[in-house]
Amino acid sequence: MIQPLKNQEHTTIIKGLILTVVLLICWSLSSRLLLHDFSKTAQVLVSRITFWLYTGIICLYAVREEKQSFLLWTDKSYSIGYYILHIILIFLAITLIGGLGYLILKSFGLLKVSDDIIWMRKINAPVKLFGVFTAGVAEELIFRGYMMTRLSLLFKNKHLPIFISAIIFGVAHIVYGTLANVLFPTIIGIVFGYHYYKYRNIKMLMICHFLIDLNALFNTAVKH
Repeated sequence: MIQPLKNQEHTTIIKGLILTVVLLICWSLSSRLLLHDFSKTAQVLVSRITFWLYTGIICLYAVREEKQSFLLWTDKSYSIGYYILHIILIFLAITLIGGLGYLILKSFGLLKVSDDIIWMRKINAPVKLFGVFTAGVAEELIFRGYMMTRLSLLFKNKHLPIFISAIIFGVAHIVYGTLANVLFPTIIGIVFGYHYYKYRNIKMLMICHFLIDLNALFNTAVKH
């Protein structure tokens, strides 16, 4: 059970969240502006390596400044069958809600394939796998493992931390340049957030995130 925050602890948590967002913005801008002269493969490698460094900085802040574990919620243990069932259920939820978003965007003519996604599908498989692994693990650590749990310390309403972290997660994908690349990650973030809140297992989300991105980059039939 997490105890109520004291004033100093409250300030430290807020500073950590601000640091997380500021570093995320810096990472996004540097990936976009400083790496444009690099080859596509080098861009992916450097941006993913720096994202791991970014994650490490936030982890260090949690340990050194907050003086607590990076993951506030201890992962609950489940059977392999439970993992498989919930991964399927998460995919179904994302498909149903994402399908509604797809129809809405399509009806307004707002569906567009991101140029970044197109060229990322063309880079070599090992680099793509590294990118997919980084997204699946590091992004879940940041947005669900760190951001959402710290927001849960600040808000009594259980829904706000889920939606705030999901929206930031979605906006973080704006670098891909399309509305769909913001909307669908936001939907994924909401589904993931509610699942994490209820079941307290981030590894399931990492596996789902990995599989979603794996399908997006390796399945050329997927358009969005």
